[in-house]
Amino acid sequence: MGRIFTVILFVAGLAAATWGAVAFGTRSWRRATRAELDQLQGRGVRAARDALGDTAGARVAYARVAAGAFDTLPPPVARFFARVLAPGQRLVRLARVTHAGEFALRPNEWKPFTSRQLFSVHPRGFVWDARIRFLPLVPMLVRDSYIAGTGSMLGALGGVVPLAHVEGTEAVASGALLRYLAESAWFPTALLPGEGVNWSAIDDSTARATLTDAGTTVWMDVRFHASGGIARVSAIRERAVDGTSVPTPWEGAFSSELLTVDGMKIPASGEVSWLLREGRHTYWRARITDATYEYQACGSPAPVGATSGCS
Repeated sequence: MGRIFTVILFVAGLAAATWGAVAFGTRSWRRATRAELDQLQGRGVRAARDALGDTAGARVAYARVAAGAFDTLPPPVARFFARVLAPGQRLVRLARVTHAGEFALRPNEWKPFTSRQLFSVHPRGFVWDARIRFLPLVPMLVRDSYIAGTGSMLGALGGVVPLAHVEGTEAVASGALLRYLAESAWFPTALLPGEGVNWSAIDDSTARATLTDAGTTVWMDVRFHASGGIARVSAIRERAVDGTSVPTPWEGAFSSELLTVDGMKIPASGEVSWLLREGRHTYWRARITDATYEYQACGSPAPVGATSGCS
């Protein structure tokens, strides 16, 4: 009996120690994430203030999509914008999106996750903060970001034990900027030519989107649903393999189901895959649980060409 009691005490002590370490790691992780969120959001706020000057007490007028802004675009791209943007749509400055879904480090080994993500259009960037149910009592925390032209990915078990950390290389920046471009489907005014995206025709249902930021250029081929929304994006993306960056075919698919938020229609769900020699590895699939936006004021530092007046 005494032996059993000793084992129970040991297990209870181990559980308490694990819980304590996870609680400490989670608090530290949240502080670091908050700092990155503040950095990304703060850069956009400072840029807007520098451009607008002192507007205290003034009614805010928002930059909006111009009538005829799609006229010179390839037909499938024009149909896309006509489908997902309301007439006179305000241009997004910040987007906050939350997801719930599953993540697979290895093929078909799915683990539930939830995440929150902040996107900034001016300057371009994002912070993605995810919690993956990896082990009982011990989540995996993952944070991806693209800030000031620098990409970063950090994963830690319980926020304490590092599992992956890559940052600052050209390959990481390229992969992160490509992710920003693909996920702009959730704040589609960022895909307008006036926001720096160049579109070129491939066929009647496909076009290539190209974006340059901080000296890095990425592209993706976009295939559209017959109804006009984005069905699939594909590109060559850098993948980390044993400490080496390997260019690998990469693909994202979006649902034909659309959610309407502030006049914009965005995909309700999606999934992301690596196309490997041994077969497709779908590693992320999720559904939008919330999306909120802040919009560009007239005079903010946006590229010229996608707005018409202010209101």
